[in-house]
Amino acid sequence: MNWNKVGRWVLLACSLVLGTFAGLCGFWIFESKVPAAMQTALLATEARIYYLISGLVLGFAIFALAMLGVWIAGQSASAKVRRELSPK
Repeated sequence: MNWNKVGRWVLLACSLVLGTFAGLCGFWIFESKVPAAMQTALLATEARIYYLISGLVLGFAIFALAMLGVWIAGQSASAKVRRELSPK
C-alpha cells in the first residue's frame, strides 16, 4: 500500500469536508440575514446549491494549496540533503 497516495486521498477528503462546511456556514448566514418575506423556495434552493458548490471549490483550493506546500517542502534544500544522505 502506497501511503503517499492514501495521504493525498485523506487530504482531499478532509479539504472537501472543510470547504463544504464553510459553504453551509455561508448558507446559514444567508438564511439568517435575508428576511423570510424575501425568500422563496427557488431562491433558497439556488442559494443552497450556490453555497455548496462554492464550498467544494474552496475545498479544492485548500487541497491545491496544501499540495503546493508539500511540493515546495520536498524541493527545499534540507529535503534534498536528507534524500542524498538516506540509505538506499
